[in-house]
Formats: sequence, C-alpha cells, structure tokens
Amino acid sequence: MHKRRSLVKPMLITTTTGYILAAYGPYLSDSSNNDASIQKDILVNNKDGILNWIDEHDIVVVDRGFRDSTGMMRALGLDVCMPDFLNGRRRFDALEANRSRFISKIRWVVESANGRVKHFRWFSQTIQNSTIPQVRDYLQIACALINAYRAAAISSFSNDDQIAAEMLACLHEPNLLRTRLNNEILHWTTNDASNIINFPILTIDQIRVITV
Repeated sequence: MHKRRSLVKPMLITTTTGYILAAYGPYLSDSSNNDASIQKDILVNNKDGILNWIDEHDIVVVDRGFRDSTGMMRALGLDVCMPDFLNGRRRFDALEANRSRFISKIRWVVESANGRVKHFRWFSQTIQNSTIPQVRDYLQIACALINAYRAAAISSFSNDDQIAAEMLACLHEPNLLRTRLNNEILHWTTNDASNIINFPILTIDQIRVITV
C-alpha cells in the first residue's frame, strides 16, 4: 500500500542496451511480492519459456532487491552480478565500491526502460480496478512500441573497448582520497574557482576521461 492506494507492478528483463526482452506481471505490490519473489516465480514456473532462452553462464545483472533469488539463479547456471552489502560496516572497501560502480554502469538501463514505460500517460496515472485484467496486454503493447520506435538507451561508440579497458585497469586501484583523509587532518574552506590561480578548465572529453 502506498498513499492509500493498492499498487501493482511489472517486472522487465532488458538487454544491456535497454531493449526489452520480456515484461511480466502485473504483480500485487505487497510484502509477498518483492523483486526476489517475483524472480523466483518467473523461473520456477518457466514464464514465457524463459528457461528455453537462457544459457549456462549468461550474466544476470540485478540490484540488491534480488538477494534472496541469487541462489536459484546460480543453481540454473547463471552468473549473477549484484552490488555488495555493507553488513553492518560504515563503508565499502575500494574493491567492493568499484565493483558496485561497474554494476551500476550497466544496470541503469533497466531504470531507463521502466521510465520509458511511464512515458505512456496511461501508466503514469491511477487506473481503475476494472482495467487490471488488461494491464498485462497494455504493458506488452507499450514495450513492443518502445522496442520498435525508440532508440536504444545506450549506443556504441568507437572508444567503447578503450573505456572498458580503462575501467578494468582501475578496478583494483586504491581509494587515494580515503587514504589521504585517514592520514591527514584536513579542513573545509569556502573559495571561488575564479580566485584560484591555474584552476583547470576542462573540456567535455577530458571530463569523460576522468569520470570513466
């Protein structure tokens, strides 16, 4: 329940480009139907023949909400990528944080696909209970239209391999800022970049290199 209204939710499976492979649901949005439970239902019941089009060692990228279904996915031979958990700690170590960033850099296309569905006005408003039996059909029609007429959420560029190589090279890099904060006593000050001599002016390409 949210804002005194009953909610239903779908689940989308997408490729890394945002192409929607399958749309499941709607599921009643309650404590019994979290992401992991829905994923288990899809796999156990082989919804839409999903087990026929996944292969051993296919990589599945999910968020932490799928924690309780990772065992089933691995039992089916899938390689699961999911961000780490703090488990009572205050922060991740550098490797865990970098791995989580890797996953986020891929998984955002799922949120993009969900957002595209909500661009259809019918899905962004309150719907009548009488239309619930048709929600699945409407959802699949919307997803088909998105696949047919919307551009991919992410496009390939000539330097994709270079970016991937640089990311992998940085995976095991230590957190130098954290090291400095631990070893030095630093204080925040207020300043204006225009008053700092030789403050760097970066081009968009230089910013892309820094933020890989």
